[in-house]
Amino acid sequence: MAVNTYKKDEESITASKKSLFLRVLSYYGKYRLKIVLVIFMVVFCSGVLVVIPRFAQHAIDVDIANKDLHGLYLTMGISIGLSLLTWLFFVLREHMLSRITNEIVYEIRKEAFSHLQTLSLYYFDSRPTGKILSRLVSDVSSLKDMLTKLISSLIPNVILLVGIITVMFISNWGLALSVFVVVPFLVLSIYFITVKGFKNWENFRAKNSNMNAYMHESYSGIKVIQAFNAEEEAIEENNRVITDVQKAWNKAVRRADLLNIVTSWSQGLGYFVLYLFAVKWLKMGESSVGELVAFASYIVLFWQPIRALASMYNQLTNQLTGAGRVFELMDTQSILQEAPDAKELKVEKGKVEFKNISFAYPDEPDVEILHNVNFTAEPGQMIALVGPTGAGKTTIVNLLVRFYDPVSGKVLIDGQDIAKATLSSLRKNIGVMTQDPFLFSGTIRENLLYGKQDATNEELISACQRIGLDEYILSLPKGFDTEVSQETMSQGQKQLIALARTLIADPAIIMLDEATSAIDTRTEQQVQAGMSVLMKGRTSFVVAHRLSTIVKADRIMVIQNKGIAEEGNHKELLEKNGLYAGLYKAQFEEIH
Repeated sequence: MAVNTYKKDEESITASKKSLFLRVLSYYGKYRLKIVLVIFMVVFCSGVLVVIPRFAQHAIDVDIANKDLHGLYLTMGISIGLSLLTWLFFVLREHMLSRITNEIVYEIRKEAFSHLQTLSLYYFDSRPTGKILSRLVSDVSSLKDMLTKLISSLIPNVILLVGIITVMFISNWGLALSVFVVVPFLVLSIYFITVKGFKNWENFRAKNSNMNAYMHESYSGIKVIQAFNAEEEAIEENNRVITDVQKAWNKAVRRADLLNIVTSWSQGLGYFVLYLFAVKWLKMGESSVGELVAFASYIVLFWQPIRALASMYNQLTNQLTGAGRVFELMDTQSILQEAPDAKELKVEKGKVEFKNISFAYPDEPDVEILHNVNFTAEPGQMIALVGPTGAGKTTIVNLLVRFYDPVSGKVLIDGQDIAKATLSSLRKNIGVMTQDPFLFSGTIRENLLYGKQDATNEELISACQRIGLDEYILSLPKGFDTEVSQETMSQGQKQLIALARTLIADPAIIMLDEATSAIDTRTEQQVQAGMSVLMKGRTSFVVAHRLSTIVKADRIMVIQNKGIAEEGNHKELLEKNGLYAGLYKAQFEEIH
């Protein structure tokens, strides 16, 4: 299976900028009434900014020209009143937008995380955890900034620009045309800068994702780094990854900054052309001093939203690529699909059948891991899977739990095809223990309740007693309410808690994948005793490297060369003097 490591960039976003933008806007749908109110306030505030120069023109050309002091005070009073109302609307709209944006981001985070739970194990196996977290955390945060700017900055500036243009043409179309001489050049420049800029921001996001993946990997492997004195190498690699991010950022920003240069040049040229037109108009007597003052204010206002939009481009393009990465995650479909007519799996006996099973990973369909595998596990039997690393032992476990689907063939439980059963009912009937059982941060009680959410305190105590874990828990100051985590528990303690958790779930079928390979011999004996309790009366599959742990298995299957190379019980396989006998003798010689 190919894995996208931190050294490899993720694929570029395939969605268009327009579709991404419209999808972001769609989240405002359920808040349409509030958004209409916000937009009304935006329009009002923009309108006030547009008409204020007209008040200045009126004050100069009418009030001051006619020496009308009362009229001047009235004009000033209306201007001040509108300005105060604009300030009030601005504060109110920012408060409303903040609440709306936070609710939308909360909704997106829930939606993205919920969707992540539906994805198959292949999605998580094929990429670093850091890259997934990058989309859930930093990219969603970037989307929050975009949602805020869309209404608080982008829409007001667009409305302001449209208003200014409208008033300018109504007031004096000749002077207004002077402003638009440079617009075609500006529009073409923005277009060419934007086309390339989006790709640059995509590249930055990919490099940033690589950095997050490496940092997560370094943190997870800090013991290995320190044990091998590899701190300097880790620092150098981290510097390399960060440098890639910095270079990608600088490249994206350099192109985006071209907009500021183009905008500044266009603004300067616009002023020059305006004054040429103004001189011509004044000579012809078609413009007043007040009108020219108003137009000077309008041209300042005209370039204000353009400059604001140009500076926003740098951020919005970056945030749009972040939004694309979030939506790409949310649109990813699981390679495991529950059948539309899926039924509840009813397990009464626990008989398991593999019929003509072949398997290859989705990204490497030509590389078979298993080919035409057939076997039957009778109810209550203990089936041991042994063989060299990578032979397909864990794959058999994954297929039975339906973490993956076979390329061909069927897996049956009590005669029912698991591909036609609901995933929840399937996994409710199968308990899985791995080599490194995972404990969540929280109390022992909370971890045990993962097996059965409504389990009573008596059930917890009973399960721990049967596993032999009760004495340890009761010796702790807070007992079941002791806080634990992955780092605070020994491997053996985690295995015992995982055993108790599985026992509480009371599954019909048990999968034990290398459950004792990473603990000491004394602890192994305790875990083995707990496993015996867990497996009693249940069909169980045990993947093991320590062959001494599976000598009592009802059937041992040696997995090699894409299938079952040998099978039988311990005694039968030793008498065959084949692969199993060779593996057993080799381990026996190592012990002695």
